[in-house]
Amino acid sequence: MISIPGTLSVYNPQTRLTMFESGPENSTTSVIFLGGLLDGYHAVPYLPILGRALALRGVSLIQVMLSSSNIGYGTSSLLQDTQELDILFAFLREERAKTRLFVIGHSTGCQQIIFHSHHGLHKSAVQGIILQGPVSDREFMASSVDMYGKYLRLAQRMILDGKGQELMVREVDSAPITAYRFNSLASVGGDDDMFSSDLSLETMQTIYSQIQAPALWLHCGSDEYVPSHVDKQKLITQMAAACPTTLATVQLPEADHAVSDPASQVLLCEAVLEFVWRVISDLDAFEKSQEASFNELSL
Repeated sequence: MISIPGTLSVYNPQTRLTMFESGPENSTTSVIFLGGLLDGYHAVPYLPILGRALALRGVSLIQVMLSSSNIGYGTSSLLQDTQELDILFAFLREERAKTRLFVIGHSTGCQQIIFHSHHGLHKSAVQGIILQGPVSDREFMASSVDMYGKYLRLAQRMILDGKGQELMVREVDSAPITAYRFNSLASVGGDDDMFSSDLSLETMQTIYSQIQAPALWLHCGSDEYVPSHVDKQKLITQMAAACPTTLATVQLPEADHAVSDPASQVLLCEAVLEFVWRVISDLDAFEKSQEASFNELSL
């Protein structure tokens, strides 16, 4: 059982969306966790150990509820996620005096991070991004969903008929899902199609081109959501090469998608802490050099 003490707050009064902060709430530095499909609070087992490790360094951990959390993903979109994340970032900076924000995405949370880097109004608020378990929904669905092709054709026909925001038949998914979102997840070139092994390096470079913050890639060696035919090492190498701000790539050899293995959780925490402190050190050095240059000009 996952148990994490903290404070629940409303960050979006209009929709009553909430955030859960653990660790030192007065810290000006926070790591924001974004889960994947079907995820809500306490989504993955490494959050308690990560939260404790961050707290020892004076950094808080923030978990977030979006409209797409839990079973809401089927009637939401990456664009809606981006709009809600902008509200969250503005709240954290203006109401909580947070000056340094890092975002860790798990699974579809990685797509949310990359989409926000293209379309977010407050993308400059993010000092670093961590992509844990980036996988292709399309490739997983193609290999595991019965009648995948039938449902994809149905979704695309509904979109052509102007019914993209209407719900598909109930049998398609465990959550209510619109034709648009199913197509986004399941089709080549859909909004969610960012990590498929058949994407060219040039396509990935276009998808990742707007990422401005330093990036840490965390890949799971035993990720059950990566089909067996995929060359994991080649895909990992290509993702890191396509991202213009890749600072480090770390593989967790024994980790499954959610990093359930305790030893892998320790490795994950070490990688995250090293990344965060490296970025903070670089930011501090840059700010000091800027201050020195300003002082010289003032003389």
